Amino acid sequence: MKEKNNAKAQTTAAEQTTKAEDQLSTTEKLIADLEAKAKANLDLAKYQKAEFENYKRRNQNAVAASFQDGQTYVVNLLLPIYDGVVEAGKKIADPADLAGFEIIRKKLDDLFEKLGIEPIQTKDQPFDPKLHNAVAVEKVDGVPADQILEEWQKGFTFHGHVLRPAMVKVSGA
Repeated sequence: MKEKNNAKAQTTAAEQTTKAEDQLSTTEKLIADLEAKAKANLDLAKYQKAEFENYKRRNQNAVAASFQDGQTYVVNLLLPIYDGVVEAGKKIADPADLAGFEIIRKKLDDLFEKLGIEPIQTKDQPFDPKLHNAVAVEKVDGVPADQILEEWQKGFTFHGHVLRPAMVKVSGA
């Protein structure tokens, strides 16, 4: 009978060991699955964070571009007014009237400077088709070809982009 009890005890111990090993194996699998899910969730969170940062940057760039487009639009509306003030100042003979137009022109120049609008230089400059619009060519002795002789309309740049090229007369060959 002792042998039966010993055999039964050994079988029970073996079964318990097998059950414990099965539970351990199941627990290890569960831990591995949870670690894999945690890693996947972390990767997803990192991806979503990067996507959101990219979205914010694109949105900021779009807002800045829209703002600059709006500024460019308004400045282009001001250019004919500036031209009118300059032309009117050339035609006024009375110094008192001329002083009033000069004040307006100076205020427009100050506004343009604050906005980052810069006049295109033409005096003693070689012709540059990116900055200048040649509307007349005249051969002048002693002046090299493609040299600006006269500015007919002032040109302007805005943040490095040409708003309006300068209208000029150029020396020919």
